[in-house]
Amino acid sequence: MMGKVYELGSGLVANVEDGFVRTFAQGIYGCNLDNINGTFIIRGVGGGSQKQYQKCWCTGKSFYAIDTGYFGNSKHKTWHRITHNALQNMDEFVERPVDRLEFILKSTWKEIYKKFSPGKKILICPPSNKIMSLFNQGTANEWTDSVVEQLKKLTSRPIEIRMKPSRFDRVTTKTMEQALANDVHCLITYNSIAATEALMCGKLAISLGPNAASSICETKLENIDDPRMPTKDEMYAFLTHLSYAQFTQPEMEDGTAWKILQEEI
Repeated sequence: MMGKVYELGSGLVANVEDGFVRTFAQGIYGCNLDNINGTFIIRGVGGGSQKQYQKCWCTGKSFYAIDTGYFGNSKHKTWHRITHNALQNMDEFVERPVDRLEFILKSTWKEIYKKFSPGKKILICPPSNKIMSLFNQGTANEWTDSVVEQLKKLTSRPIEIRMKPSRFDRVTTKTMEQALANDVHCLITYNSIAATEALMCGKLAISLGPNAASSICETKLENIDDPRMPTKDEMYAFLTHLSYAQFTQPEMEDGTAWKILQEEI
């Protein structure tokens, strides 16, 4: 039984090494539901997880992917996104109240929403090599070089590349919010949650891969000088929806996460 992959119904969940996979499985079993055997729980995008994602996509097997939450994590990873048959939630928005979003961010909606502000620079946030491998997109450097080459034909704006800092730097001295505040016009990424972070900071974003933000941000490089700008109502629907697509470990264990996720299927 692999550390970050578990097949429901395959054996004692207590033997699962990964704590998040184990507690989510325990929460599912606690709901006493039928017909869940054969569904996989997968965390992260490491080698074993990648192989299982590929197997599920090829065979049509159902899976739930666990990874870092879209927002609300600062020094500690309290919130974890869980997505059915994808790495990010790209489902049609479910209308949700704002209370959970405000609880996660410890702010009111009035404080959370940021008006979009102009800038000059293009900020490219390359994906990891793990992600590139999973989606058969070559290496992160190859992807970045290709994007830069295309941009030079489309715009005269200055281009800056932000390689992913260490976890410590990301939450202390080199935060995404600080990077975006430095005269950024638009952030470009593949499927990173950086696209969501940019929109929440009042900056435009272009997503070139399967991304939760793709539903409300720009998806074509050709529109780099005038990318799609989501409305305040779209941001409200987007963020309240995502607030019900990420969970704490106790919510995984007590079945809350599973029950909420079933509302969207």
